[in-house]
Amino acid sequence: MRIRSASLARNTTRLLAVVLIAIAPISPQDGGLKVRVDDYLALYVKGNNFLGAVLIAKGDHVLVSSAYGESSYELHAANSPSTRFHIASVSKPFTAAAVLILEQRGMLHVSDPVSRFLPDFPNGLKITLQNLLTHSSGIPNINNLPEYQSASRFPQTPASLVELFKSKPLNFEPGTKYEYSNSNCNLLAFVIEHVSHKSYGEFLRESIFDPLGLKNTGHDGNASDVIANAASGYQPRGIADLERSTYIDWSAKTGNGSLYSTTSDLLKFVRGYGEGRLLPRQAVTELWKEKPGNNYGWFVRKKHGLLAVASNGRSPGFMSSLEYYPEKDLTVIVLSNSYSPVSQSPIADDLAAIALGERIAAPASVTRVDVGTDKLQSVVGAYRFDQTFFQPNAEVRIRIEGKEPVPDWGNNLKSALIPVSSTEFIDRQFWARIVVDEDGTGFTYSSSGSRFKVKRVSTE
Repeated sequence: MRIRSASLARNTTRLLAVVLIAIAPISPQDGGLKVRVDDYLALYVKGNNFLGAVLIAKGDHVLVSSAYGESSYELHAANSPSTRFHIASVSKPFTAAAVLILEQRGMLHVSDPVSRFLPDFPNGLKITLQNLLTHSSGIPNINNLPEYQSASRFPQTPASLVELFKSKPLNFEPGTKYEYSNSNCNLLAFVIEHVSHKSYGEFLRESIFDPLGLKNTGHDGNASDVIANAASGYQPRGIADLERSTYIDWSAKTGNGSLYSTTSDLLKFVRGYGEGRLLPRQAVTELWKEKPGNNYGWFVRKKHGLLAVASNGRSPGFMSSLEYYPEKDLTVIVLSNSYSPVSQSPIADDLAAIALGERIAAPASVTRVDVGTDKLQSVVGAYRFDQTFFQPNAEVRIRIEGKEPVPDWGNNLKSALIPVSSTEFIDRQFWARIVVDEDGTGFTYSSSGSRFKVKRVSTE
C-alpha cells in the first residue's frame, strides 16, 4: 500500500545539515523545550521520515510528551501520547527482569545451565542463563535463519521458537565471546514459562506490568486479539512515501521483541526499575555499570559525556529507543511506527542533546538532484560489505527501477536511493549516506555513526 502526505514537497527528503544550533539546558519549568523539540522534528515529520511519539522527563516530571504523524494512515487516525507502539527489543529488559524476579523467589539461578530446564538442548550443560542474559551463549540469531522468515508469519510459542535453533551448531564456545542474538531471549521466555507455570505474557503482567501500573503495556501473543489504540506499522517507500510493513505474527518474537507500550508506561518502567521496585537497588546498581555489549537487556555506556542506560529496538514497522541518564535523572523515549532508523539516529540522540543543552546539527532538506541516466546506470551492480558491517558480508544489488536507483537487499527488502550529487546518494530506508568511489570500484556507506567500505563484485 502506498501512502503520500499532501503536504510533502515533491522529490525531497530530510537529512542532517552541518548547521549547529545551541540550546539552553533544561529545567523542570522550561516550557520552551517542547517548542524546540517540535521545531527540530518538523522537517522529519513533513518528509514522512518520522511518525510516532516522544517523551522527555526530568525525574518523574514530564517536560515533553508529544506525538506526530498518524497511527493509521488508512483511517487517518493521528498518533497521540496514548498510542500503543510495538517496542521491539525494548522488550528485552522486561524479559531479563522476569528472570531475575524468578531468581529472587528462589525458583532459579542465573548460573543454572539450560539443561536444567530443557534436558535435550544440545550444549545445554555448557550454556547458562547468564550466557543468555549477556549474549555470550554462542547460539545463532534466530532472525538470520532462512526458515525464520516463513515461521514469523504464523503463531509461535517459546517452545516452537526454540525448536528452530536448538539443533544449529554454536557460533562459538559459550562464555568466550559476545554476539547479540535474539535466540537467547526466546530461550529465556521458555524458561520463564517452564519455571512459573504461566505464559510469558501472564507472568510479565502479574510480576512487572501490574506492580508498576503499566496499564497500556502487554505481550502481543495472539494475533486475533484486539489491542485498543495500537499503531499500524509502516516503512519508507521511494523518496517520500510510506507503505505497510511486512506482516509478522508478534508471537514469533516472544521474549525478544513481542511487547507493546506507550511512552508514559516506559517512563514508569525505567523509573520503577531504577528505584528498586522490581529488583533490589544493589542489583540495579550492578546492572547499570558501564560495560560493553547488551547485558540483561541494557546497553550501558557513555553518551554526551554521561553514563547512559539504554535499550532500543527495530522490528517490521516499528522503532523504539529508551534512554536514561542517571547523573541528570533524565529520560528520553522515542517510539515510532515507521521502520526508518531515523528515530534512533539521529532523533533520539539529538533530543537528549537538546535536553542537555548541547549544540546539535539541525535538520535540513536534501533536494533530489537530476544526475542523468548515464550516471545512475554507472552505480548498477552487486556490492559486498565486509565483516565489520551490521550483517557481516552482506550483499546488495543496485538496479534501476523506473528512473530511480533501488538497492535490493534480498528477502523482499528494497530501499530508495536519493541522488543528492553526482557521486552521493541517501539510502532512505536505513538513513545512510552513500559516496561512490571515483574509480567506480565501490562506495562508502555511512550509517548510525559508522562508516563502511563496500566493494563492487559485479556490474550486473
